[in-house]
Amino acid sequence: MLDIQVLALPAAIRILRANGLDCLSFKDFVDPSADAAALAWGTELAKTHHCPTVGIEYEDSVAYLGLCYQDLVERHGAAGAAELMAARGRHAFFPVSVMERIFDRLQTDFVVTSNSPRSEAAAIAVANKRGMGTLAMTDLFTGLGGYLIAAQSITFLNQTAQRMFLSDGLVDPSMSSFHCTGNPAFDRIFALPRAKKPMWMATHFPEVGCRRVVLHADMPAWWDRSVGRSHFKTEAETLTELQACHAATLSNGAVYLVRPHPSQSRALYENWLQGRADAFLAADCDLHELLTHSDLLLARTTTVGLEAVLMHRRVLQLEAALHSDLPLAAMGVAWGSSGMHDLPVEIGHALADDQGFTRILAQIRAKLPVESAAFKIADIILSKLRLSREMRIGVME
Repeated sequence: MLDIQVLALPAAIRILRANGLDCLSFKDFVDPSADAAALAWGTELAKTHHCPTVGIEYEDSVAYLGLCYQDLVERHGAAGAAELMAARGRHAFFPVSVMERIFDRLQTDFVVTSNSPRSEAAAIAVANKRGMGTLAMTDLFTGLGGYLIAAQSITFLNQTAQRMFLSDGLVDPSMSSFHCTGNPAFDRIFALPRAKKPMWMATHFPEVGCRRVVLHADMPAWWDRSVGRSHFKTEAETLTELQACHAATLSNGAVYLVRPHPSQSRALYENWLQGRADAFLAADCDLHELLTHSDLLLARTTTVGLEAVLMHRRVLQLEAALHSDLPLAAMGVAWGSSGMHDLPVEIGHALADDQGFTRILAQIRAKLPVESAAFKIADIILSKLRLSREMRIGVME
């Protein structure tokens, strides 16, 4: 009864296809003769906006950039498009005409997408104008700001996320129905085994022995809500944080493991770790197995922190007061650190406070999803379609 078509934006194409999922891309909707100007713009923009190191094919970048810029020219004129691109870069894109072309080709009846503010938001705008059904899946606890998610149905991770999106003016209950379903991106966690493998740590980090393990999941930046933009850590800030977490861990007789974000330079960590006692790089082992076998996770707003919480692991959120966009400590599902100067005591407390961890586990069960979100969201889509006739569902990733 359902013909599901997946439109993958450039960064998602490789991941989807590597997992055996067929998908369409902007490249599939290019007419080489009619879109000659768009392809020329795309070729020019790709000189500065194409990033081959993240696995995006050059032709996909050219198609995406060119079609989006052509739409910008159609709506704002050549001079206006140039000004917007110079001022906002790709954040200026809102490819309405591209989505119209795609929906015409696919004869789409229902659109499912995320809460991102460019192509996804344009898809929702076109679908709403045409009277099609729309559903947006929000990912975490808030968005980037400055736009409204206009889908008819919106799903949230939990009640806290729903309140935050509403407080930030990103959703409007008068135009959208709200559903707390969880996030399908985390569904696999609920099927993971929670028992430790007796020889796992000895196999991967034989130096640990019987000592406790503190894992530091680093990240290059975090959202600074006070100024409405990301704070990107300098190399000096990163090294200061590594030093503080390492020293605080060793002061508690534990071993320090650090896992950089995939976007961070591994060489920085490898150089810093040279000659340091009881400190090791944990970049290559399976993340969920690593979380299972660590005694405590140190994290800011990386989703690794949320995954660890959903796995019922101990988490200490670094400088928690700075990170209301991922309010793990504020929800009571993790301990919160007040600052690096108190970190030795706070790590010791989190490792030893069994009664506190029992309370945290109760909060996790009360405030966060405990089962798959995918089937809940599928039920919402099917209820909106009512399956009264054969329909085509367009899904954006």
